[in-house]
Amino acid sequence: MLDLIACLAVKMLYLIFRVIPTWIALKLGRRIGALISLVYSPRRSIGYANLRAAFCAQKSPAQIREMLRDTYKRLAETFMEILCLTKVNRKYVDKYITIENPDHFYEAKNRNKGMIYLTAHFGNWELSGMVSALMGYPLYVLAREQKMKRLNALINGLRESKGLKVVTKGITTRYIARALHEGKLVGMVADQDVGKNGVITNFFGRPVSTADGPYRFAAKTDAAILPVFMARIKGPYHRLVIGKPITIGKKEDPKPYIQLYNKTLESFATRYSDQWLWLHRRWKSSPLKKIVVLSDGKKGHLNQSLSVVESFKKYRQDRGGSPENTKVEIIEIRFKNKFFKNLLNLTSIVSGPWCQGCMQCLKRCLTKASYKRLERNYADVVISTGFSLAGVNSIYKYENNAKNAVCMKPGFLGVNKFNMVLLPWHDVRKSMGRDNVIITETTPNLMNNGYLDKAKKTFSKMIKKSKPRTIGVLFGGDNANFKYDERGTSKAIAQVIEASEKLDADILFTTSRRTSQKIEDVVKKRLGKEPRCKFLVIANEKNVPDAVGGILALSDIIVVSGESASMVSESVAAGKKTVVFKGFKKSNKVTKHEVFLNRLLDAGYLSIAKPTDLSEAICSIKAKIENSDMTNDKNWIYRNMWRLGG
Repeated sequence: MLDLIACLAVKMLYLIFRVIPTWIALKLGRRIGALISLVYSPRRSIGYANLRAAFCAQKSPAQIREMLRDTYKRLAETFMEILCLTKVNRKYVDKYITIENPDHFYEAKNRNKGMIYLTAHFGNWELSGMVSALMGYPLYVLAREQKMKRLNALINGLRESKGLKVVTKGITTRYIARALHEGKLVGMVADQDVGKNGVITNFFGRPVSTADGPYRFAAKTDAAILPVFMARIKGPYHRLVIGKPITIGKKEDPKPYIQLYNKTLESFATRYSDQWLWLHRRWKSSPLKKIVVLSDGKKGHLNQSLSVVESFKKYRQDRGGSPENTKVEIIEIRFKNKFFKNLLNLTSIVSGPWCQGCMQCLKRCLTKASYKRLERNYADVVISTGFSLAGVNSIYKYENNAKNAVCMKPGFLGVNKFNMVLLPWHDVRKSMGRDNVIITETTPNLMNNGYLDKAKKTFSKMIKKSKPRTIGVLFGGDNANFKYDERGTSKAIAQVIEASEKLDADILFTTSRRTSQKIEDVVKKRLGKEPRCKFLVIANEKNVPDAVGGILALSDIIVVSGESASMVSESVAAGKKTVVFKGFKKSNKVTKHEVFLNRLLDAGYLSIAKPTDLSEAICSIKAKIENSDMTNDKNWIYRNMWRLGG
């Protein structure tokens, strides 16, 4: 029934547009296209993202949005022009179509072999085939059979009335080969994604899957390939550009010729950016994934994000992907001030697909340098850590039609704006019970054998150990729940020195950027001239890259200040005997960090001691298992990488 209604509707439109002047139909099409471009749809989102990936280095979001609007206008013009095809004849062609490089056509024709008229979803591709037929060169065209049989027959009947010979897909291979052997002209479209079976070539700087069928037909039948593009100049006026004939030997690899055609199409799609079909998923099967990691400048947060990147890379490699096809761009995000930071996080609550093509929130709230880096990049995947960047993550996801992940709680933004939320158990609330929430015991981290081996080689050259054992100390700083004073810190350091003497061990010590000046002074005073301290990093004075990784790699026992879930997680994941001490607690309320530590304590991954009891705890610690590695956490994160489109 629906088929019959659609068929009758199209017939009625054909009758109406037969009497309407073409220029009026095209003007109406432009108006309709402009209106449709304002309505959100998945196709519009795909089209904008494709344009952005191709042109973000040169165009602003507003300019890309305008390009998308023009694309819709041209598509609507093409649709209206198709409704006017009943009026198309040789006189129409002579009036409105300018043929460029006709000598290329005759050059191929004079070979007395078959020809493949190779075009794309560019301009009015339907009209381009009819031009050939109306000029006396009938064209065999491949047509996808529509589900609506009556409508399918009506459309194909119109094509055939203009001299085209329609070949339905499914019976094509033998039929096309015979036509080409007989010297016929066959039309094909060669710009669609064909999945894993296609040939990988580059298109707008990204690898794409392209069908090699036309090129194999050409090689098998000795037919020439004619690249042909129909570009609209203004209204009903077009340029039909015929490229140089391409001939392929029977034993030649078609890939260079596919790349040549893609390069030609790219030049046309750049010059006439509103006339290529950006709305289809041309890069759906692209092996390349670009990850943008948003950094708030905190090393611990960045490492959590990078651990997700590593899981994503491994997931893709295990499925046949190559490492070079996962590109990572780290962009440091800085806000103009605290007010704009809070404003962006607040406004991001209403972020959604409708934000695509705007980015005004980011432009007004971020520093110029941060905004420009976001504007001039595109992303398939966006990853960040912490609440402060959750809003930027969400907005940038929608801007790029990308997948996204966030480590730690995204605050009042909630979990629904993310494809993947990685939360340690102590951060989970009942309201977060969603499929996209991945719950772990520890925070994500980079610790694995490969990372530790690399760090060990690097830092072994910097640090000259003299003792058989090593105690590493990772010292953080004050937070909302804990405070470290000079007296307590001095006692803790004294206990570490005492333990090093009992165990005959060296000391490797690092502070963090959160460590206060007063505490840093205590550390320098106690350890600056301590002979057993072979490595001392004051992060706010000279932040040695990957100092934490180096200390973890070279130490047998790790002492960690307990306010930092990330440092504790890294120590446990590195398989180290871990002793945790806490600063002065600001309230009697049980904190989430204490819940986190107690779960790891109960599981036997670490020991907890007061600053005054550290020496005894260090000397007596026994790990429950030889290598705690937290493989369950890593495996659980790995198994959920499909959520990011891996």
